[in-house]
Amino acid sequence: MRDILYHRVLVDAGLVAGGGSGSGITPWRGSGLGVARRMVDTFVEEAGRVGPVARTEHPFLNRRDAYERVFPHYANIYRLRAPEESQPDWVLRADNLHLNVEWLRQNRHQGPVVATGGLLRQLRGSGSPLFRERYIWPAVQLNHLVPAGEGPAVLESYRQVLERTFEAFGLPVLTLATDALSSYGDVCHLTVTCLRDGRPTVLATAYLMAAPYRRALGVSGDLVDVGFTGKVLALVSMHHLDRGGLGLPSALAPVQVGVLAPQGAPGLDTWSRSLAGLRTRTVTVAGDVPFRRHRAERGLVRTGTPLTYGLWPDGTWRVGRRAPSRYAPTTPFPDADTVRAELSGYDRRQLDAARTRLRHSVERDGLVRGVCDGCAAAGRVPVFGRIVPHRPARCVHCAAPGSDHLVSEKGRFY
Repeated sequence: MRDILYHRVLVDAGLVAGGGSGSGITPWRGSGLGVARRMVDTFVEEAGRVGPVARTEHPFLNRRDAYERVFPHYANIYRLRAPEESQPDWVLRADNLHLNVEWLRQNRHQGPVVATGGLLRQLRGSGSPLFRERYIWPAVQLNHLVPAGEGPAVLESYRQVLERTFEAFGLPVLTLATDALSSYGDVCHLTVTCLRDGRPTVLATAYLMAAPYRRALGVSGDLVDVGFTGKVLALVSMHHLDRGGLGLPSALAPVQVGVLAPQGAPGLDTWSRSLAGLRTRTVTVAGDVPFRRHRAERGLVRTGTPLTYGLWPDGTWRVGRRAPSRYAPTTPFPDADTVRAELSGYDRRQLDAARTRLRHSVERDGLVRGVCDGCAAAGRVPVFGRIVPHRPARCVHCAAPGSDHLVSEKGRFY
């Protein structure tokens, strides 16, 4: 995945620093760390509808024997040999699954646990920021132990959690049930969206873990595994940019509302206090120096701010909206509900634009086709996965009743 523009947008917005692409380690900046934290918080809040969520982060070093008991064949990780035979060997930031399951057991937690942090992978060749990296950060992994037989229903709940989470970020998705990873999961869900150019890409995974992994982990019931990475923010930067730069969804933006006004403007302090609960930033600008106002607004917009209010030299208030960018007169000091409605409208416009892109590129370009069970099993159509929930459709091959599937002539994609 090589796309200079999306990385440039992230750098210009101050979320990541330049460089790191070749090494496969993206250097994050303070503002980007905050955006990543809000990304995780949004997911955790949605997952809380399934059960009480615990959060943890595991040590950098994990025992090699415990890791290889679950993942005996994975070669693309870093291992550290102990200096003495009596000491254990280690793996470096390899995976969270076995550690999460052990955490759930030790803490007797009746709900999911979410681990955050980074994962290290060996990487051949140069990386692509947030897509193909040596140090994958943030790596978000949720695991949930449930009684035998309840796994399918819980997995379905997490499908909805992921879809709601990504829609909050302005990213429409399709969920596919696929057999391509059946050795890992008895049921495998891939959450798919599209790149800016329309190609499909996997945004998240959710599995009902296969029996060999459950046995290795000592799990007698069902085990759900859900994961996604900072790739989500790369997709956000691809879909949501305009002439001013990155337009972050209001759930992620460091500043949701920018205010441009002269110092000491009557009523400004009282209004700012009334917007408690919204992330705001007031920038003092001289009313009679237009270029300073424009420069201040460009700075806010470039860093992803969705909405700006400004007091203009003629004494009128104007609101600067995005998606698309435009100005409009507004009443002075609009109340918090009005401001929240503006942000909701912005989020809706972003999602609608990205949804149209997904529909045109993936669904209308023939990647979504009706396929019956018989033709799918016989390989008559190059099925990548069945869209869930079930969407009835006639089979393109034999016209028998079937359902919508996503097809891929090239096989698996990432």
